[in-house]
Amino acid sequence: MPGVELLYIGSLRAEDKRLVEAAGIEFRGIHAGKLRRYLSFENIADLFRFWRGIWDAGRILKKFKPQVIFAKGGYVSLPVVMAAKHLNIPVVVHESDSYLGLANKLALKSARKLAVSWPIQNYWQNEPRLGKYADKFVYTGLPIAEELVNWQASKLFDNNLPMLLVTGGSQGAHSLNEAVWGILSRLLRDYNVAHQAGKLDIAEAKQRRADLAPELQNNYLPFEFDRNIFLSALHQADLVVSRSGSFVFELAVLGKVAVLVPLPGSANDHQRKNAAVLAKDGGAAVLSPELLSGELLFNTIHDLMMDEPARAAMSRKIKNLGEQSLHAADTIAKLVIDESKEIS
Repeated sequence: MPGVELLYIGSLRAEDKRLVEAAGIEFRGIHAGKLRRYLSFENIADLFRFWRGIWDAGRILKKFKPQVIFAKGGYVSLPVVMAAKHLNIPVVVHESDSYLGLANKLALKSARKLAVSWPIQNYWQNEPRLGKYADKFVYTGLPIAEELVNWQASKLFDNNLPMLLVTGGSQGAHSLNEAVWGILSRLLRDYNVAHQAGKLDIAEAKQRRADLAPELQNNYLPFEFDRNIFLSALHQADLVVSRSGSFVFELAVLGKVAVLVPLPGSANDHQRKNAAVLAKDGGAAVLSPELLSGELLFNTIHDLMMDEPARAAMSRKIKNLGEQSLHAADTIAKLVIDESKEIS
């Protein structure tokens, strides 16, 4: 937007700076301590990093003089929110998951507005005490890249078999990969499988393909992470097997039938909680990561693929979640701009 000056405050990691500046946005780094819910000697050091981060953020904000701050949650954003409160700068916070993360819980008291990705009642049902902040909640959805919605998919397989996409995120997921490899030949008799295996497992995935019977090899497409292949596979997939982080919103926007396997040990166990919300509403099938096996995965896929009415219902229900996200970027931008005008 013309006339808008942006500054991104992030961690001191070189990768953060590189990514932000590559997008053409000015970057400043601050100290920040992780927010842990367990006892650790690192908590002592991180407490000092946290207070140093507030000082760092305050110094940056005094010089930049922003009219409003947009905070995305996470341990780096909290010192900025605390410094902004001291300087009387309005803050809009955004939450991606179905439960508030610890940083956003701590930031909520200081924020003017809390933009949430999931329907508001989920947060209040999970934590009734949040109801006292009802006037701060705004249901915006999660911004989705226009590229995803407008992607022109290229055909990945020569045959017309139904297609499965298996993805564990850009880094891959070894437990998912192993479960798929255990049933790969059985899957490939009935389906094409596009398999985003990740950097650590791509060599084994390619070897698995080479070891297949010749008539099955062309039905299996393993890849490390290729955006073109991934988006084409996502658009064409009849069913997706994945984790349950914020990627569920990409599935929702496209109305994809999904088998979700939450990442065990994710921050605040948010992946398991996200999956549970979708499963409760009938928007996805969920498998416990502790119980995951090739046989369980095969049976779940097979049962869904054999039941077209169930897939159609699941697609409709998950798409309900995605509708709000189609316009989330504009909604959040307006919310942030409106708050900036409050002190203009």
